[in-house]
Amino acid sequence: MLSAPWMIVLIGMAFSAAAFAIIAKARVAKPKKAEKWEKAQIVKQLLALSEGEDKVNGTSRQQSASQSPTPRSRAAVSTSRSGTVRSA
Repeated sequence: MLSAPWMIVLIGMAFSAAAFAIIAKARVAKPKKAEKWEKAQIVKQLLALSEGEDKVNGTSRQQSASQSPTPRSRAAVSTSRSGTVRSA
């Protein structure tokens, strides 16, 4: 078995390694939250990309919004006896 001084050194090394791991884990950088002006830039870029896609597709933003499908009501869908769903 190891003599007492070596045992103290090994225990000290184990404690220092555990303390280092705890401190390193606590200091891990958390993701930075975007500032308001950064969010505004992102929204502007997304809007510009969306408008560019609309121009390529040949539709304007107002046309695409007015042509969006309306949601169906649940009453418009019925189930037949065979279990298949068909719309009324």
